[in-house]
Amino acid sequence: MTTVAMDVRILSQQSQPTGIAQYIACLLAEHLRDCGEITLYGLSYTDSIIKDVQVPITVIRRRKGIPWQSILLPWHLRVHSYDVFHGPAFSLPPWGSIPKIVTIHDTVFYRMPEFVRTDTVKYLKRMLPRSFTEASRIIVPSREVQSDVLKMAPWFPQTHVPVISLGADRLKDLIADPHSPRVVDVPYFLHVGTIEPRKNLEFLLKVFAQVIEMAKVPHHLVLVGANGWNNERFWRSYEQFAYKDRVHILGYVSDEDTVKLYHGASVYLAPSHYEGFGLGSFEALWQGCPVISSPTGGASDHHILGLYVLNAQEGEKNDVEAWAAKILELLAHPIEIDRTLLPTWENTYRQHASLYHEVAHGRK
Repeated sequence: MTTVAMDVRILSQQSQPTGIAQYIACLLAEHLRDCGEITLYGLSYTDSIIKDVQVPITVIRRRKGIPWQSILLPWHLRVHSYDVFHGPAFSLPPWGSIPKIVTIHDTVFYRMPEFVRTDTVKYLKRMLPRSFTEASRIIVPSREVQSDVLKMAPWFPQTHVPVISLGADRLKDLIADPHSPRVVDVPYFLHVGTIEPRKNLEFLLKVFAQVIEMAKVPHHLVLVGANGWNNERFWRSYEQFAYKDRVHILGYVSDEDTVKLYHGASVYLAPSHYEGFGLGSFEALWQGCPVISSPTGGASDHHILGLYVLNAQEGEKNDVEAWAAKILELLAHPIEIDRTLLPTWENTYRQHASLYHEVAHGRK
């Protein structure tokens, strides 16, 4: 049996879990832990907000004037007998002999810092060198992130930076009742993600307008996700948009409504400038919705019927007419998606469990 301590603070911070919090919650899901002889322990400074987590949570209380990340957490690891520590959100604590694994979800702060909050860029540039120094392995969700990490930490062997895809099936147990009221009662295209510059949503408005003008389709555009940062340009574009009455901005919605939206959408659109993985695209595919994506993150790693990656080399990535033409092609020729080709959280967990064993037992 291998014992793994995981920093789960984010689950105490997000009442509306997205991205990294969903990744952590899925790794802690009870039904996955039978996949390997792993005992997981969560470490946090409070147990508030943490929901539906069936692993022991050890609360390391904060103390005034004593840093949690650099003093209290390392001291806890020093006096307890864990085999491995996993930092699932970019950071690792300093010192100590325990083997450590860190997950780097994306490198947008390195590749496109103009799309990231200034304080976040400063934090990651300060934190990551320590994480690279402390880590025995670095988990990444796509080959694109792996390539960037190897540039930032060129002394790491590629074999020590494994690519582990996220699962597409987080919402598989939520069934969309065909008789329940629809969230949006018109034909629509869908995008799920925080409203921020990286998501390229001004471009998406242009694509939507082009589709309407090319084919006079009845569709609307539905945007789901929290209101983010540095998004004034998007809101100006939205206010001036000729088809504003056909754009529905829903904010953060429940998992149940997200499943309904995936099921009801004609096409899921993911025009992001950059994604570490792009979880929304894969969850949409699992629910049977075809996806058109820019060539970034996991979309570039997987070849699945129903996932259409517009080619950057051929100039399609930012070509409004190319996007509109592909959307109309999918409307004219619907397709069935084969779920068996999609990554699952069981596979994700198995790969993590294998890595935990490998690091705990000192295998190179």
